Amino acid sequence: MTAYRPPEPDSPDLLRQDTDNEIDLATLWQGVRQRLPVILLTAALLALAVYLWSRAQPRVYEAAAGLLASSSQSQIGVVGGSVISPLPPGTVAEVVESPLILRPLIEAVRDNQAIAPAERQRLVKQLTRELLTPVREGEGSQRNRTVSVTADQGGGENSIYQVRARAQTPQAAQVLVNLTGKLLLNWDAERTLRDVRLARENFTLQLAQTDRRLALPGLSALERQTLLYRRATMQDNLAQLSFLEQARPGVLKPLTSAVEPLRPVTPSPLRNAVLAGLLALLLGTGVAALLSVLDRRVQTDAELLTLNLPVLGRLPRLRPSGSFSLAQSEALGFLRVNLQATLRQPRPILMIAGLAGGEGASSLTAALASSLADSGQRVLLLDADLWRGGQQDLWDVGTGGQPGHAPGRTGGAHSFAEALRAPVNVEVKPVAPNIDLLPAGSAPHGSLALLSRPELGEWLRRWSQGYDVVLVDSPPLLALADGLALGQQVDAVLLVTEMGRTRLPDVCQVLRSARLADVPVVGFVLNKVAGPSRMPRRYGPALPAPPAPAAPTPTVKEVR
Repeated sequence: MTAYRPPEPDSPDLLRQDTDNEIDLATLWQGVRQRLPVILLTAALLALAVYLWSRAQPRVYEAAAGLLASSSQSQIGVVGGSVISPLPPGTVAEVVESPLILRPLIEAVRDNQAIAPAERQRLVKQLTRELLTPVREGEGSQRNRTVSVTADQGGGENSIYQVRARAQTPQAAQVLVNLTGKLLLNWDAERTLRDVRLARENFTLQLAQTDRRLALPGLSALERQTLLYRRATMQDNLAQLSFLEQARPGVLKPLTSAVEPLRPVTPSPLRNAVLAGLLALLLGTGVAALLSVLDRRVQTDAELLTLNLPVLGRLPRLRPSGSFSLAQSEALGFLRVNLQATLRQPRPILMIAGLAGGEGASSLTAALASSLADSGQRVLLLDADLWRGGQQDLWDVGTGGQPGHAPGRTGGAHSFAEALRAPVNVEVKPVAPNIDLLPAGSAPHGSLALLSRPELGEWLRRWSQGYDVVLVDSPPLLALADGLALGQQVDAVLLVTEMGRTRLPDVCQVLRSARLADVPVVGFVLNKVAGPSRMPRRYGPALPAPPAPAAPTPTVKEVR
């Protein structure tokens, strides 16, 4: 029987596999879940750091007072609305941040004894810095300033202004708000007083002009009567303006006074820690999702099936020592049955290879040999990794055991490297019932030349005489070219991938190299599968335990 071959270069399925960029939500969640402990730990550490940093910051108290901006039409007298100019929106906020208020406020704070000396000195420095700093647009910049003004109803006429001040003591915040409100009222009074004085000068000039016209001869009775009426109106306006000047009117009126704040507004350690933790959690999840999309790794069988090759087995992580667990035995059983269904030729030579190393291909080879031997098949195990072969270390081989011989051979090479250098008789070691091992030996620098010999395929089939299956432990296909050279001489190649570690682009690269080298890849094994076994917890009634085997199950351990 001819073993399975990868698709040809012009196969549309293989071309589609390299350009498939669909994002699988299950794969995306798997990538995020793998990094979730790191994300949670980072978010917790950041939240703790922000909490401790917030606790170390000085407390800031905020006090507020209300000012009412009344309409100019509500002023007493006929000329009140036309003389006193209203406050356009945003005028009060700009005035508070200007030298008109900040300069006298700095002097008032410096001379105020109700504020503690240290806080008074700090406020003077802070206000001086804000006086010299250009005002930036935006409400957020106003909130960071020592004193600020916000309008609750549009900032126009008949609106309410909130004067706020921040300090490190409650008394300083209260005093600062009251001083700012008093300075605003004084500024508004001076502004309106200037308007009243200017209007009074204008009406005085108009009254003088009217008196001069009345003194002219030849006026008719109607003209004289009109001028007298105008003169009386101007005198009445001057009387009203004199009253307004004495009353010192203004658009701004005090509404509420500042009270001493009881609680600080900043810092809030718990709130800052929660916000920092949530932000780190969201950013970490986003970064993990992005990494999962950009650096796609094998997580499920579905990703390997898109490469137009079957997944012949899913194996859990092998124990470092001891016999196989029930889940491992069942997984090896599925793999053995699938391989026997795929390779129907007599005495098949199967090469098991990883991609970059670390996928557990050597441990899988030893475990599969044990499973085949338990089913009654004789297995020849060849360690072809001439760089760092590890099959001999996986088995508990006694130093006093008698070596076995390959069929038709009486003494000769004790390792695979020696057999490749001189094709003489090969001695194998019986490491377990029905399992013979030919160790790798050492030939790292000339391994590719030895594995590229054209007689290698004939030697492998000669050595397979007397065995039911030959398993070849190959070096990684992506790291060395030795595996590709050896794969040309075997009947089938089984690729071992590791869940959550093997990258899909690496798998595609190995498949392209195998296709060009005419290496018969039959399928994949998904190794080190995390999560519970797919075997049902209960399957029928409990059966009595089988009798103990004559020989113990060989022990393997995982190497990378």
